[in-house]
Amino acid sequence: METLKRNPLLCIMALVGLVCSLVLLFGRVQAEQQSNQVACAISILDVGFLSAADGRSVEDWLSDLSQAGVHYLIFPDGTEAPTGLAQAYGMAVARAGETAQPGDAFLLPTPPLRGTKGYEAPGLPQGDSTVPLALVENYNRTGVVTDPAFDPESWAGPMVKALYLYDAYSYHYEKTGDAPSENENILFRAVTDRSMRLIILTPLEHEGGGMVTDPAAYQDLLDGLGTRLERRGLTLGETFSSMDAPQRSPLLLAGAALLPAALAVLFLGLVLPLPGWGKNALLLLGLLVAVGGAFLRPALLQTLLSFGTAVLAPCFTGLLFAALCAGRGKRLQALPLPLGYLALLGLLLAISLAGGLTIGALLATRAYLLEFQVFTGVKLAQLLPLAVTAVLLFLALRRRPKEERQRPSPLLVAVVVLCVAAALFLLVLRSGDSPLPVSRLELAVRTWLEQTLYVRPRTKEMLMAFPVLALFLLAARRRMAVLELPLGVLAAVGSVSVVNTFCHIFTPVHLSLIRTLLSAGIGAVLGLVVLGIASLLLRPPMSTKL
Repeated sequence: METLKRNPLLCIMALVGLVCSLVLLFGRVQAEQQSNQVACAISILDVGFLSAADGRSVEDWLSDLSQAGVHYLIFPDGTEAPTGLAQAYGMAVARAGETAQPGDAFLLPTPPLRGTKGYEAPGLPQGDSTVPLALVENYNRTGVVTDPAFDPESWAGPMVKALYLYDAYSYHYEKTGDAPSENENILFRAVTDRSMRLIILTPLEHEGGGMVTDPAAYQDLLDGLGTRLERRGLTLGETFSSMDAPQRSPLLLAGAALLPAALAVLFLGLVLPLPGWGKNALLLLGLLVAVGGAFLRPALLQTLLSFGTAVLAPCFTGLLFAALCAGRGKRLQALPLPLGYLALLGLLLAISLAGGLTIGALLATRAYLLEFQVFTGVKLAQLLPLAVTAVLLFLALRRRPKEERQRPSPLLVAVVVLCVAAALFLLVLRSGDSPLPVSRLELAVRTWLEQTLYVRPRTKEMLMAFPVLALFLLAARRRMAVLELPLGVLAAVGSVSVVNTFCHIFTPVHLSLIRTLLSAGIGAVLGLVVLGIASLLLRPPMSTKL
């Protein structure tokens, strides 16, 4: 606080950045709240596959699919579209290149109302400002349109994100009792977590092989999905919501960029003995970069700012942990251990949410919300803050007098170090596009959490980082230097994970907030239990007065 009071330029930049970030964030939240309609489509080629598999006519399958809730019929270019056939079943006709495939983009007309007579599908001219552009996510879930020449900021018309139920998704159909099939879970997560508003169905396949040709399976799939979406305020029906994502404003982007620039200077000032003129020089440099980048290279500026904020926010958490190890933070130290833990968890959440929401504001443009661009450097953004936290803790512990250090048993140290190493290794592997397969048990737990809670919490926060935070505070109070560093680094994973949650720009802001708060609530309960057990097992605290 003293640093802020002594530097008015830093305060002004931080305040302007905060206001501009809130404006950007408000525009994003407003667009997300208005996007609440979901619809289904299917290619005429896939209807033909279903017809050939069970011998029933295409017309019979169209009737069944229409009753199940499919209201769009997609025709490949070069195929004559029997508009009357689609009209008979209340379907809108769209053309999708050779076929609808991951990475495609195609124009999709607004569907007719059920019972509309004399409907004719409108033409699909490029750049039509009224016909939505459907964007199909690619196989790797790293973007939508593969053509680098396409500029989302210059497209005048509406756009909608679409999920294509390709082979890796469609073979999960196994229905047991009242439990939803994994196909339904995949579609549910695509709509709620990834903001898909158009679902392109393909023939379902049994996990053991073979196409699902029972119309009741498709009816059951969409009925279950519709019921679950309704609980979230979303409607599965005859139309879809185009994402009215905010256009990129250079002025607002430049203003929002001032906040991470000011916080970066603040962090450096807390870590290094920078003179006053040095801080002002860095602030002016940040101001020039923010304004110049926003007007000259806005996409590059967004990338740098989001990555920098993802690294910077957890580093502030590391600074807080180092202060505790150094014996500072008297008010927090004076609280009873359980209250001190909850207060420390609250500070960690405040710092992490501030960083995450800042990233959510900086990337609140259609290029990111519609996945033309995605957050890059996930693994590096997770490892760098942990490395900085380790250095800060090491320096704080090194300055501690030897008489204030208490050594636990070598066995306990070995166990903690191995657990921390294993946890960090899994964290890196399971981040981003993970190469690790997801087990059936984990899928079952995910489904249970999604059905029990509003949204599934992140397990690395709920089961690992937040409970470990309690152990770190206990070790810091008892001056167990050998345990403080590994436990502090592992607890910092919670801050990194919270910030990373908001780096998934395709996930609505309110969903990320609820996910984080649920993780914190459950993690806090587990942390208090762990704290009670550890307090009994560890040796009594030293008599040294803190």
